Amino acid sequence: MNNLPPKEPRFKKAKAGSGKQQQLVQKKLSDTARLSDAVPDDIKLAVATAIMQFSEMEMHAEEFIWAVLGLSYDDGKLVTQIETKEKIELAKKLSERYAMPLHPNAQTTADAWTGIRRAIEARNKMAHGVWRMIDGAIPIVISHRIPTEPGSINSEHFPLDRIQSVGSICTKAGRLFVALNRKIATNGRPAPLPTHAPDDAELSINDTKAP
Repeated sequence: MNNLPPKEPRFKKAKAGSGKQQQLVQKKLSDTARLSDAVPDDIKLAVATAIMQFSEMEMHAEEFIWAVLGLSYDDGKLVTQIETKEKIELAKKLSERYAMPLHPNAQTTADAWTGIRRAIEARNKMAHGVWRMIDGAIPIVISHRIPTEPGSINSEHFPLDRIQSVGSICTKAGRLFVALNRKIATNGRPAPLPTHAPDDAELSINDTKAP
C-alpha cells in the first residue's frame, strides 16, 4: 500500500442544507515516509490557545444557562453536565424562549450560532485526534474513530489560519455570552415569551362534542 494522499488536498462536499463548509479530507494514509510527528511549535501553541478559548466560551455559555433559569451555582452544574453540543443547543433554545439573542442583528446571531457549532466539531478533532505533518509542511489530524473503508483512515487538514479562526470564533462568542450575563445581572431575569396552545381545528371540534 503506497497510496498516501497527494500534496494537494481533496475536498469533502457538505450535504445540501447542512450549513457546513467543505472539509479538507485525506484518506488512505499508508506511506509513512511522508508522515512525521514533528508538529511545529507554532501549531502546538495555536491548538492549545484555541482549546483554551473554546473552554472559556463554553463556561460563559453555561453561566448564561444558569442566569436565565435563575439557578444556583450547584444546581446549575447539575443542569449543564451534558455534552457540549447539547449544552449549546440548550443555550440557543433558552435565548430564543427568553428573547435574549446573542446579538441585536438577527443575521449576526445566526452566524454566531453556526460558528459555535463548527467550533465544537473542530475543537473535538483538534483535542482528540492525532496530529501529524505531511512532508513536514502540512498539519493534519487523523482519527480511527471516523468510519471509512477498510485499510484506510481519515485525516483533515488544520492549517494555522484555520486553527486561529476557531479560537477567534470562540472568543467572539464568549464575549456575546458575557454581555447577556451582564444584562441579566443588571436587569434581572427576563420573562419568557408567552406560549400558545396549538391551533388545531380538529381538537376544537372534539372539545365541543358531548362525551
